[in-house]
Amino acid sequence: MNTPPIKGLIMTLSLGLLSACSTQPKNSQPEGPAAAVQTRAYQAVGIVKGVDTKTTVIEIDHEDIPGLMPAMQMQFHVKDKAILEGLATGDHVAFTVENGVGGMKITAIQKK
Repeated sequence: MNTPPIKGLIMTLSLGLLSACSTQPKNSQPEGPAAAVQTRAYQAVGIVKGVDTKTTVIEIDHEDIPGLMPAMQMQFHVKDKAILEGLATGDHVAFTVENGVGGMKITAIQKK
């Protein structure tokens, strides 16, 4: 059976539009199992309240971390002990905290 050219064109365009609608945009967040193992990084600022180089923990009184948590004072583990070098109680800092399967860890920190 021969399909008129216009009808074939409409069918082809319709299938193309349907397949385009079913794909996720490149910047969308993963869902399901992929979301459960995703690691996200957040930028934050705060004041150092304590540093423990033996357990690689730093306590920071931080401002709101948008998308992660409200302002509070808490302890964070650090990814690398070297991150703590030169930091002392009372330092104002900007830091990056990653939240993923292993929990939250500071991956970078700078005095302000």
